[in-house]
Amino acid sequence: MRLSVLALAGLLALPAAAAAQDPLPPGQLPPARFSVTPFVGIRVPYSTGDAFLFTGDGRSFAIDEDRAGGALAGVEAEARVRGPLSVLGSLAYSNAGDYDITLTSSEGEKIPLIADTPDTWMAKLALAYRLPEPRPDNRRFHPAGFISAGPSLVRTNWSESELDGSGDNHWGLNLGVHTATTLGTPRLALNLGIEDYLTFWDTDRLAAHEAALYGEFFEDTAAVDFHYSTSNLVMLRLGLSFRFQ
Repeated sequence: MRLSVLALAGLLALPAAAAAQDPLPPGQLPPARFSVTPFVGIRVPYSTGDAFLFTGDGRSFAIDEDRAGGALAGVEAEARVRGPLSVLGSLAYSNAGDYDITLTSSEGEKIPLIADTPDTWMAKLALAYRLPEPRPDNRRFHPAGFISAGPSLVRTNWSESELDGSGDNHWGLNLGVHTATTLGTPRLALNLGIEDYLTFWDTDRLAAHEAALYGEFFEDTAAVDFHYSTSNLVMLRLGLSFRFQ
């Protein structure tokens, strides 16, 4: 009787075991224990909020800054934790060149300026979740989709800063979506993604830097008052993933 029960249990378990060993549909990205993805991309231009300049001679100006975008390059590493969950970290570098500034006085006078952007480093540590693929997968292409979220750091290094220290650190939150598809082998994948670095600016450091910048232009003391504290730095990226099973 016991042997019959064991045999029946074995027969019932066979379909589940067979399903667990079924290969992934052709073209679908297999899981990897670890992957490294060098990437290139662009940082999208963005505008800041309201800011005001006050000079030593009593004049005041509204500051309108148009932060330029620019090319970037970086690398991301991902380690699978369990099932669809993984931990990933990345570091990227960007320099956008110059950006435009318009100062508008209380009398309506406009002063156009051009300033250098700082070297910008963007880093994150995030938890990623792989979205489930349809089964059966009848798509012509079989990219895998991922969403991620985690803390981030944006570091700005000004090439000609009179401030103490070599750069400013601004913490934030990174939100990302990316997709990956195999390139004929499970060890290589094409990676395409978009990320938003929601950055909480250290406005005290920004105000000190801006005051030094405008003080040189007006040859007078200056103070800057920021009416914003966050910005969205959006990154579009394309990379090649080296995957290890």
